[in-house]
Amino acid sequence: MGVTRNDDSVVHEGMRHGTRDQQEGASSDHYITSEEHLPDEECTETTLQITDAKTKRIFEAHVRIAHEPDALTNPQRLTVVTGPHETVSKEWYVELLDEIDAAGINEDLLRRLAREQETTSNIVNTRSDDLKVVLTYLVEVGQYESTAEALRELAFERLAEEHPGLLETYDAVRTDFKVDPLRRALMDQQ
Repeated sequence: MGVTRNDDSVVHEGMRHGTRDQQEGASSDHYITSEEHLPDEECTETTLQITDAKTKRIFEAHVRIAHEPDALTNPQRLTVVTGPHETVSKEWYVELLDEIDAAGINEDLLRRLAREQETTSNIVNTRSDDLKVVLTYLVEVGQYESTAEALRELAFERLAEEHPGLLETYDAVRTDFKVDPLRRALMDQQ
């Protein structure tokens, strides 16, 4: 890729934007975004669509951006592309706060909650007399084996209707925890 410097601008020839083509976790410390995605004020917390310069993975994240690295706690390079063909760019800095997937799901938060769940009780208490009566009724008429089964099935049906992206992301997170002990051990070290 050819690069020509002129003051604080950089012209990139042949910059490509793509999807993830390397393993997750292989991210770099350099990101790319379009000027049209930038907030009006720097150092404000915002959601920004960015591309990992190394893996070419495009994603959304809660971030802070600034012209100078000293304005951020954990600055990483951010190339801001502009122009009709996005061939001119300026160097900024970004601090990643949380990554968000395409469905608006914060996978980092979901992973943390799944990790915490391994050491806590899995009992959910609704403290509702009305719900207890209705669920017990469904058990008594033979639709479910137990109130716990009724609540689980009904809750997951509703979650599947209202929040399918959350369930899909959680399924991937849960699978990572159950299937890959090496990856899980490495995540725990971070």
